[in-house]
Amino acid sequence: MRKGNAFNLLGPIYTSGPLSRADLAEMAKVASGHVSVIVREALNRGLVLERGFAPSNGGRHRILLEANPELTKLIGIDVGRAHVRFVVTDFVGNVLTYKWHPTEPHKGKEHLLQLMHVELKSMLQQSPGISAIGISHSGVIDPHAGKVLLWPMVDGWEDTPLRQIFEEAYGLPTFVEDCVRAMAIAERRFGHAKGLDTFVFVSVVMGIGSAIFIDHHLHVGRDGLAGELGHTTVAENGDLCSCGNRGCLELCSSATAIVRRVHWELEHGVSSSLTREVGKNIDKLSVELIVAAAKSHDRLSEKVLSEAGMHLGTALASVVNLLNPEKVILGGKVPQAGNEILLEPLLYNLRQRAIPLAVRNLAVVVSQLGEEAAPLGMVLTAGESVLKTRCREMEG
Repeated sequence: MRKGNAFNLLGPIYTSGPLSRADLAEMAKVASGHVSVIVREALNRGLVLERGFAPSNGGRHRILLEANPELTKLIGIDVGRAHVRFVVTDFVGNVLTYKWHPTEPHKGKEHLLQLMHVELKSMLQQSPGISAIGISHSGVIDPHAGKVLLWPMVDGWEDTPLRQIFEEAYGLPTFVEDCVRAMAIAERRFGHAKGLDTFVFVSVVMGIGSAIFIDHHLHVGRDGLAGELGHTTVAENGDLCSCGNRGCLELCSSATAIVRRVHWELEHGVSSSLTREVGKNIDKLSVELIVAAAKSHDRLSEKVLSEAGMHLGTALASVVNLLNPEKVILGGKVPQAGNEILLEPLLYNLRQRAIPLAVRNLAVVVSQLGEEAAPLGMVLTAGESVLKTRCREMEG
């Protein structure tokens, strides 16, 4: 059994299964006898299971193989601007435990790390058999070094070596990745991107980011910065962004931007049903309230959401022209709450600005995955590494 063969063969069962032995042989371009040897050993070690049969056209039924859910347990964590989310799953991503806490970035670095440690210790005690940890994080991430390079939400968070901190504390392999890429990984396994070669995932929450899959592979760029869609210029002479640029998409279409714009309009006396909704406490404003008002034909809310959608369409037109993806998937609370109210102006501007052939068969959809998508994506990343380790052990 040559080194690396086992994972090359069994990896697709974990990422795309269930698959038959014949499927694996065809995908890997190897002899069926070689596949049988590796699969037999994987079955003996409990890495995979035989479950059911592939559809038959009259020939012999092919037995399907799938990853063994009970092989191990995994922890996924997502550190976001508003919440820190935790999941414990089985090996294939079925959620066993889900918890969340407010991030409270104003309390500082040590408070946030302590929060993560307390919850992790609790989960490790309550769920024996955990073998890896995956952490997704907003901000600028170096996944190879396992570091957060920049996150202005919390003082002192620059160059925070999350991998080192948690591997030293718990002795478990730990993986760190950008939260939007983690969401895209979950989307590829469980959502609208299943089976796709090339797609773009765009998260529109308090900030805006994207993840790009090209020919089944996550594209991160030379310095790991690919996907910073939120800092694409859509208003040339717009406001100054925290990145130093002006007129960034994030200043026009994020949840923060939408709420801030409505807040400003209300303070300056614009008539809106939201005035009755929030009274004198304008700080109660949220994307959900603004969307609800728009659905009731509040003109201010309709206008702000429409403009946010138009700006998103402008940015996506460049992405579509450049990458020609099969699908664009929108995630996060802005598209999930706004849906058609946001999609209609987005699609109009996208079709106006993109090359007609590039959008003719392009699907633009809203993710159906919940708020646990990012930690789920990290569980899948951690699980793939566990499988690689077990395959190396199998090869001796």
